[in-house]
Amino acid sequence: MRKIIGFVLVLFVSILLQTQDLNAEEISKEFRSDIIKLLKMTGAETLGLQMGTAVMNQMIESLSKKNPEIPQRVEAAIKEEINLVFAEEMPRLMAETVPVYAKHFTPDEVKGLIAFYETPLGKKSIQVMPEVMNECIKVGQDWGQEILPKLFPRLESRLKREGFGDQ
Repeated sequence: MRKIIGFVLVLFVSILLQTQDLNAEEISKEFRSDIIKLLKMTGAETLGLQMGTAVMNQMIESLSKKNPEIPQRVEAAIKEEINLVFAEEMPRLMAETVPVYAKHFTPDEVKGLIAFYETPLGKKSIQVMPEVMNECIKVGQDWGQEILPKLFPRLESRLKREGFGDQ
């Protein structure tokens, strides 16, 4: 049990540490406000939660396959707690995302994106994007499963050629 919780905590901390390298210059209040508006109107929080949950679920399922003795209620409890923590911490992640947008977009570009997302096509893209992302995640998972039989023999062969065969 401690192994499972330790694995989940290490994974969670590593994800969080990746976002902390982003030290931004001063961002004006108006620019920050526009970026937050853009993030909210595009459903970035929902998509962020969705993507984080999908990745975490995939990892937990992989862990469960390797450790079939883990009771399903333990797996369900882990998933539930992860989802709760993600939801509680999402506002901080959104705030830490602002410098990323500020790095890649000018204030005028952010205003342009806001204007686009207020159009019928922009509104439609916001509406359908969660479904598109779900379907893309599924496509990616299926693709990953399909290439594993090709990947492992090639990795094994390559590692043997590199002298790592018996290690």
